[in-house]
Amino acid sequence: MKQRKAVVASILVGVAVVVAGIAIYTNHAAKASVAGLPDALNNLPSDCQFVFGMNVQKFVTSPMYTKFQQQQTPAIGSDLSQFTLATGVDPARDINYLVAGGRAKEKTKGEGVVIVVGSFNKGAITNFIRSKAAPIEKEYAGATVLMIPEPNTTEINKGLVFLSDREMALGDLESLKAVLDVKAGVNKSVLFNPAMAAMINGISETEMLWFAGDAAGLMANAPITTPLAANIPPVQNVVGTFNITDSVTGKITATATTADSAVKLADILRGLVALGQLSGDRNPELKMLLGGLTVSQTSNQVNLALNFPAELIQQLQQARSPR
Repeated sequence: MKQRKAVVASILVGVAVVVAGIAIYTNHAAKASVAGLPDALNNLPSDCQFVFGMNVQKFVTSPMYTKFQQQQTPAIGSDLSQFTLATGVDPARDINYLVAGGRAKEKTKGEGVVIVVGSFNKGAITNFIRSKAAPIEKEYAGATVLMIPEPNTTEINKGLVFLSDREMALGDLESLKAVLDVKAGVNKSVLFNPAMAAMINGISETEMLWFAGDAAGLMANAPITTPLAANIPPVQNVVGTFNITDSVTGKITATATTADSAVKLADILRGLVALGQLSGDRNPELKMLLGGLTVSQTSNQVNLALNFPAELIQQLQQARSPR
C-alpha cells in the first residue's frame, strides 16, 4: 500500500510536469511579449536566473515520444490512465507547451517553478489531488495553493496553484508566491529583466526545447563549487535550443566575459570531446555522441553544435543500466 501511495504521489507531481503545456493565454492587462513564445513567460518572476521551455505538442509528434511511451512502466501507465479517467485530461492531446524558471540562492537550495497551461478541468484535477495526496491548502493573493506532502515523509516542499482555468504552476511555496505576485502586478516578469529578455527574444518559436541562463549569477550563488567549475573561464550567459526527430540537433551558445576567456573555454570543450572519443573502444555510444558535437568560437562566444541519432539516447541509457 505504501508503495502504491508513493507511486500515486509521484504521478501527481509528474503529471504536473509532463502535463505542462501552454495553449494561448491572453488575459494580462500589461505585459511584455516574445513573438511566437507562450504568454506564460509573463508570470515568471524577474529574478529568474534560468528559463526553460518545451513545445510539448512538437515533442508528442516526434519519434522520440513513441519510444518514450514504449518504455513507460505499467505503474505509471496505470496511474496516468486513472488520472485521465478522473479528470478528462489526456496530456498528449491537451498540453501544448511548458515553461519553467528559477534561481540559485546563496548557500541554500535553489528555487524554481513550472508553469503549465492547457485544456484541463481545474475542479476535476483539484478533486483528484485531494482524493490521493491530502494536500495542505494555503491562501495567497486570492488563490489556493495546494502543498503536496512527500511520500513516506513529513516534508512538504512542493505544491501547485491554478492561475486560471487554463494555467497552473508547480514548485516550492516561495516560488509559487512569487508567480502569484507577478500575476497580480505586484512584481514584474522575467521579460522585464534586460539580460534574460535579450536571450529569450533570440529564441525561435520553432524550437522543441530551449533554455536561457544567467551563468554569472548562477555561479555566484551556487551552493557548491566543484573543481571543474573553478577551472571554467568566466561566462556571462548560456542559451541552448534543441529539436528531436530521428536525430537530435541543436546549438548551445556560451557568451564569455572576454574573447580570451572564450578561446580558453573552446579549448576546454574540444579537449573534453577528444578525451571522450579516445574511450571509444570501451564506450562506442559515447564516442558516437561526442562525434556529433562541433565546437566553434567567434569573438567572446563559444558555440557547441549537436547532431546525432536520437536512438543514441536510448542506447546510452541501456549502457548505464546495471547488467
